[in-house]
Amino acid sequence: MNMKKRFSTEKKTDYYLIYTLAFGIIGLILYLQFYLNGKSLIWSHDGVPQHLNSLAYYGEYLRNILHSVFVEHKFEIPMWDMHIGYGSDILTTLHYYVIGDPLTLLSVFVSPEKTEYLYAFLIFLRIYLAGIAFSRYCFYHRNSKQAVLLGSLIYIFAGWTIYAAMKHPYFANPMIYLPLILLGIDKIYRKEKPYVFIWSVALAGVSNFYFFYMLGIFMVLYAAFDYFVVFTDKSERTIRCIGKWLAVFAGYSVIAVLLAGIILLPVILPVFGTGRFQAENYVPLFYDRIYYEKYLSCLIGENMIQWGVAGYTAISMTGVFVLFAKKKSNTALKAGFLLLNVFLLVPFAGHVLNGFSYVSNRWIWVYGMLIAYIFVKIYPELFRLDIREKRKVFVMLLIYCGAALFSEAARTQRNMSAMLLLVCSTAVILLYGSIFVRKRNLCLMMSGLLAAGIFFNIYYQYSMEKDYLSEFADRGEAMETLESGTDLAVLDTEDDSVYRYDQLDALSCENSAMHMGTNSTSYYFSVASGSIGEFFDEMYLNTPWEQHYENLDGRTILDRLASVKYFVVKSNRYQYMPYGYYWLEGSAEKNGKIYEAFGSEEALPLGYTYDSFIPREEYEKMTVTEKQQALLQGIVLEDSSLPEITPEFNDQEIPFEIRKGKGCTVKDGKIKVTKEGAKLELLFNGLENSETYLIAEGLDYDGLSPKDRVSEKKWNKMTRYEQNQLLHEDSHWRYWKESQKASITVGGQFPEKTIRIFTDKYNAYSGKHNFLCNTGYEKAAKQSITLTFEKPGAYTFDKLKIVCQPMERITKQTEKLNQEVLTDIRMDTNRITGNISLSEPKGLLISVPYSKGFRAYVDGKETELKKANTMYMALELPKGEHELRLEYRTPFLVPGICLTLAGGLCYICLVFVRMKLNKKKVPKV
Repeated sequence: MNMKKRFSTEKKTDYYLIYTLAFGIIGLILYLQFYLNGKSLIWSHDGVPQHLNSLAYYGEYLRNILHSVFVEHKFEIPMWDMHIGYGSDILTTLHYYVIGDPLTLLSVFVSPEKTEYLYAFLIFLRIYLAGIAFSRYCFYHRNSKQAVLLGSLIYIFAGWTIYAAMKHPYFANPMIYLPLILLGIDKIYRKEKPYVFIWSVALAGVSNFYFFYMLGIFMVLYAAFDYFVVFTDKSERTIRCIGKWLAVFAGYSVIAVLLAGIILLPVILPVFGTGRFQAENYVPLFYDRIYYEKYLSCLIGENMIQWGVAGYTAISMTGVFVLFAKKKSNTALKAGFLLLNVFLLVPFAGHVLNGFSYVSNRWIWVYGMLIAYIFVKIYPELFRLDIREKRKVFVMLLIYCGAALFSEAARTQRNMSAMLLLVCSTAVILLYGSIFVRKRNLCLMMSGLLAAGIFFNIYYQYSMEKDYLSEFADRGEAMETLESGTDLAVLDTEDDSVYRYDQLDALSCENSAMHMGTNSTSYYFSVASGSIGEFFDEMYLNTPWEQHYENLDGRTILDRLASVKYFVVKSNRYQYMPYGYYWLEGSAEKNGKIYEAFGSEEALPLGYTYDSFIPREEYEKMTVTEKQQALLQGIVLEDSSLPEITPEFNDQEIPFEIRKGKGCTVKDGKIKVTKEGAKLELLFNGLENSETYLIAEGLDYDGLSPKDRVSEKKWNKMTRYEQNQLLHEDSHWRYWKESQKASITVGGQFPEKTIRIFTDKYNAYSGKHNFLCNTGYEKAAKQSITLTFEKPGAYTFDKLKIVCQPMERITKQTEKLNQEVLTDIRMDTNRITGNISLSEPKGLLISVPYSKGFRAYVDGKETELKKANTMYMALELPKGEHELRLEYRTPFLVPGICLTLAGGLCYICLVFVRMKLNKKKVPKV
């Protein structure tokens, strides 16, 4: 038996027991930070409405599938759910969070009320498995158990897990797949079985498309670096050899991607059509100066901006010093370390690695594996440094500490403490061989310093830094948060028909309808429907997000078009009510607050009809207020057999005067604000019985530096000392960060609303610059609107208008659409059915977001389903009585299944071919 075989078969049970024990102790200490403070591990912002909600939903989803198979004896997989937003595809919406991740399958065994415990368990399970995967990679390269144990703990208890994986549990998933993929690459180069590579890539593909993209890039980089490590002979580095290996990896990669096709294809293609993906974000040539000033210290200290969450325990940097102190060895590790640091220092790298979207270093877990493996690889060298190498290490320590703490901004308590640990770690290495000589003592000291570094990072993250724990939901209350008073009030109506509800300032938790089984106008997930985003853009809906919206801004016409039957407000806040909601239908109490659901007799059902149409090209020429009026008069289609109509409009643009407040000037489409909370008053004579809109087109924001906020007159009056003070403050002002976003509060004799402006420098930017803020419906005419600006800066606009939309025609127009409607509407698994009777040919609009996944059958015959009114679906129906059936299948799911079957077939063929070749290699006896 050769040496390599002996090493691979050596028992490592003791290692995994010790690793599990060490992980358990550190994990317990980490968990206690939450438990002793009465907190759950669920981040309040995204964790409750997205992560926990999705996990609980997925458990119910899996149980329903099993029930249909084993109890009802039918195979039905729900693919579409009306309770998610306006109606959404289940796979494409929830893949980013749960569907595809093998670990979330455990939710099938856990009831919704116990999901919080599963959620916490899965966070630590992912981190534990990441350490196991890293260990397997290290052991393959014949590293010692001591080194691997220390390296594993460096890898899994860095800032990425302590901070990021607690907020977003699936952020730990790529840490599991990366070591396995790299291990697979090593095996292929050494002509071993390629199965580890194929299945780890395939699992990464079905687990999360976002991190799969990053893994793909680093997989290629690693394969390129590793090639020159494995093949040292010049004859093996020819173009022909490189081409051969490219073909080998391409073949295995194709098989892996094909295997993942069942999820990867349906999920990726819709993402390309979203505004957030297509938006052109600002990518600076360099980061802000303070980023570079704090960069070195943040590697082992506090968190960097742009998701540069490093926080590696200090002894890992000692390993880097030793690496570079050794000449002519581990060249690939040195090159990799330098390359990844360049990636962290150049914003364009963060742009590319984030899918050519906003600048983000969410790939830093790769850096974590590299720095952990550097320590593993260099660990034996700690025991045999000569005097020259120790001098180099000492010089590097001095240079690093001096450079890291040179800037005043970097000298925070956390960074200073990290430097102290680094000095201690390096000192232990330098003193070995003189002050103490036993290897066991050095090992214990390094282990102790590692533990101290990890506990130090945990302590600062949860006890000292930014009150981080306050961002997490209280223990035992997260699931209860999803049971919102808004939904309870709607359910109190006991209305079993198909409808939606809307609300203003009454939604305690996004996506609550998904949990409660109601239909709302709110949505908050990372992937959203492109047609909904397009409609919201046309309507200038007052939200800067494409994937996060809470209501239709109380706009009566939009509520009618969306089949909104109930409008929910908190008790006594009736000023939020739009036009047409008069009857109290349901109410509920939640956390001491009363929620009331008011109904409208004029509400449109899920399917209503038009007797005429508006060509799309004519519709696009209209103003935003004309468009919403047009949608009540004719259905908007590319073409139609219905008669064409010319809509009539009664909105009026109202002239206004501007009364400027202190710290605010207006000139040539630019509002210059030099003071926080500066006000601007718009005075006008509005219309009675109207909704009054503030419309801003081309609205954008650019921050003003402290120097720019001072007028030339004031600057000249300042003393030289005061000018220098201001210039010093100006030099530390961060343009990129300060110009990311701003808000304008719209107030007056009506409930306040906020226009949020995201610039191309902000990570949630989706290209929105046109906003319509509905100041509400009133019988009396409005006279003024007050704008309050959140922060100093230049607020620019192409047009600023006040428009009044009278309500007098809306009732009559709604009644016309409501004459012949879809009845007996029933929602089944992937199916919507109903009946309709028409006195003439009409266009039936179904207020469900358009998707290529729907197929329509009228009287049993497939009928063309058209995209109508930008967002919805429509059928053109002849006169008479009709039965309607809509069936849904996730778009590209069938091609995805075909790809997976093809991948499975290729994989089987590969296995048989390899078995046959191996048999030929066995010598005959």
